[in-house]
Amino acid sequence: MDLQIGKNIKTLRTRRGITQETLAVRLGVAPQSVSKWERGEGYPDITFLIPLAEYFGVPLDTLMGRNEEERERKIADILRQYEHFRHIGNHDAKIALIRQAYAEFPFDFRIVVKYVESLICSDNMVSHREEIEQLCTYVMDECTADEPRWDAITSLVSLYGECGEYDLAAQYANRLPTLFASREFSMTGIYPTGDERDFAAMAHFIDTVMERLLWEMHCIAVQRQGLSDAERIDILKRTLAVADAVFPDFDCDVCHSGLGDTCLALFRLYSERGEDGTALDYLERAFRHDRAIDEIENEEIVHTSPLLRGSSYDMRKIWDGCKCNSVWYRLDRLNRPPFRFERYENDPRYREILEKYRPYAVEDTTK
Repeated sequence: MDLQIGKNIKTLRTRRGITQETLAVRLGVAPQSVSKWERGEGYPDITFLIPLAEYFGVPLDTLMGRNEEERERKIADILRQYEHFRHIGNHDAKIALIRQAYAEFPFDFRIVVKYVESLICSDNMVSHREEIEQLCTYVMDECTADEPRWDAITSLVSLYGECGEYDLAAQYANRLPTLFASREFSMTGIYPTGDERDFAAMAHFIDTVMERLLWEMHCIAVQRQGLSDAERIDILKRTLAVADAVFPDFDCDVCHSGLGDTCLALFRLYSERGEDGTALDYLERAFRHDRAIDEIENEEIVHTSPLLRGSSYDMRKIWDGCKCNSVWYRLDRLNRPPFRFERYENDPRYREILEKYRPYAVEDTTK
């Protein structure tokens, strides 16, 4: 067989956008050796073949001149399984899958960023700090695709925030694109005024930012120091009013999850004020949101509310599932402080609400 190793090394190196010197450092050889390989004046020692193949993320066959189709099919299948496990909330299977994939493809940026994500989501990400930093630096320095680099930066923001190094976290966050440089926003205004594609882009942008907007409003209401209970209630009710204005048909897609928490926060605040009737109104509304998201989490939602009518949102691509469903989670929280109020144990309406939604609770959705 006519070996094309040197030619392929040069092609793979150029595609990756690195110098001969960088490759030499990675392999622990002199730059002159890499230069000779690429000129066809010699071959790498056999001990370098596997490291070279792993570094470029290709099989040995590819390094020697064969195509990458089989490898690409395998990686695509791994990423599909990963997204499936993420969506259904089977995080143990997701982590096991990506760690095995990383052992097989340690230089593929798509796999590396998912592996880093598994470290970030571990019980103690701080213990993995050195590995996370090394891998993120590797991706930022050598990956030419945007999204893996942004994923690496986002992982460092999470890491340094968890470590309490807030200025460093902010430094990395400032390297990410602004909201107005996002893909969703940039799509608005491309098409002529009145073009349905322009309306579709605007609707998608609104739909995308709504979850974050409503959740940040919720967090300010429940977490900010110095607010009175009356002010917290006012902000939470305004949060719901914003959602009602955008989604009058209750087609809130992924926003249902955060809105359920907003309603539960109002249930707690009104209960503490002794306004049980209003409190239970919000408790029932919380369960409505929980039930809604459990029903749609595996669907593509087509909006009917006038502002977003006709635009769609695929929950299968954006919903991070949990082991339990939302109704089970809500029932569980009502058994623990600060949402457990003993006086409700014999309240007919409270018991009626719980009995109405208890049949929909699923403790383990991954089975």
